[in-house]
Amino acid sequence: MSWEDDIRAMAHPIFILYKFCCLIIVFIITLLIILITVKTIKESPSCSVKNFYVPALNRLDNANTSSSNNFIFFDLQLKNGLDEISVRYDPINLAFFYGPNTSLSIGNYTLGGFHQGKKKGAQRRDVVETHGVPWDDAVKAVSNGSTVIFRLDLTAKIRFKEWFFMSKKRNLAVWANMEINNSGKKVQKEAIELTSGSSRIGGYLNTMWLSVFVNLFVTCLLLKQCF
Repeated sequence: MSWEDDIRAMAHPIFILYKFCCLIIVFIITLLIILITVKTIKESPSCSVKNFYVPALNRLDNANTSSSNNFIFFDLQLKNGLDEISVRYDPINLAFFYGPNTSLSIGNYTLGGFHQGKKKGAQRRDVVETHGVPWDDAVKAVSNGSTVIFRLDLTAKIRFKEWFFMSKKRNLAVWANMEINNSGKKVQKEAIELTSGSSRIGGYLNTMWLSVFVNLFVTCLLLKQCF
């Protein structure tokens, strides 16, 4: 076939329509990538602690005069506020610390991974055994009317799903401090939301723009074939 025949074939209406349809598909995929990424940036899953109880520090209970109870009871809430995107959690790692930083680790716990539907919430109540807590100092502090700080760190890998699109795994890393008084409970009555000290938006945007660049590159190649 000569180059003149090639030009005639490329100018055929059916061939042009085929290329045009390909361009539309690439555009739609690019648009979906942008929409999904923007949605997940705007509202990622929220994690909060509803209850956090340290029995050894409960000085209001006359029957509890010993600090030998080295367990911590926690009530964790996980909420997916996205109305069109579900979330898949890998195993969730919880790290407990005494004090407002991570210098003194006192316990670890792992929650099983699960799938969370659109606009759904999940609650996980459990107990963790601690080690290395300076109970004498902590009991003395709350007995004198002061408070002590426990820190909870949560890490997990998550993926977002909309229709048949599944995002790559992303790191979820959040934490919060729990101020405990002489009741053994946190001072703040409302649930404490775990937050991240670092921005996750940058990584999400990088993923989005990389996907957009690849799709635009494919679009340019198709345009080159059409004209």
